[in-house]
Amino acid sequence: MTGFGRTGRWFGLDHWSVRPDLLVAAKGATSGYWPFGFVAASADIHDTVTNNGPFVHGFTYSHAPGAAAAAREVLRILEEEQLVDASRDKGEWLMDLLHERLAPDPHVGEIRGRGLMVGLELVADRETRRAFPRGTKVAERVVAATKAAGVLVYSGTGNANGIDGDTILLGPPFIVTDDELERIADAVAGAIKGVGEAAAREVAATA
Repeated sequence: MTGFGRTGRWFGLDHWSVRPDLLVAAKGATSGYWPFGFVAASADIHDTVTNNGPFVHGFTYSHAPGAAAAAREVLRILEEEQLVDASRDKGEWLMDLLHERLAPDPHVGEIRGRGLMVGLELVADRETRRAFPRGTKVAERVVAATKAAGVLVYSGTGNANGIDGDTILLGPPFIVTDDELERIADAVAGAIKGVGEAAAREVAATA
């Protein structure tokens, strides 16, 4: 999920100047239009393998020219239309919008991310970062509320202790417009406010 521009760099590891020996990638290369995967190797790894006899490999779905053509075209578009830079710039704007709208919300523990990959941690208490009980299903309710407002988000649970803990992940397309980013921020902020307040009342009522 952190590849092909999602974090505002070609790969998430580029933020820390990491140069891997092996890089494994898949659907991001074709933007999901075609099943595809590949491994890129450093020169040292490549030479070690190929200089010690023939490197023979062949699998049921390997050497697929259609998939390779789709990947080549997607990568061309990403590069020529500067969509990786767009992910970086629009991601910064989205973060600004979320910080602005969610700053006063006591149920947002943290807003974090890079590029157009932004996560929100939802909590019962911001100061202590105490999670909502799993039974309140805060993440699921936020997903339903944002969907009702016309915005789709990812959800995650169990991040606090393996059971409790709610997170929301935003991953809009690189061609998202400024107006759409405003709409996303408004929908998410409204959903979190409504769900958070309702869940807090429910927890208080059972205390």
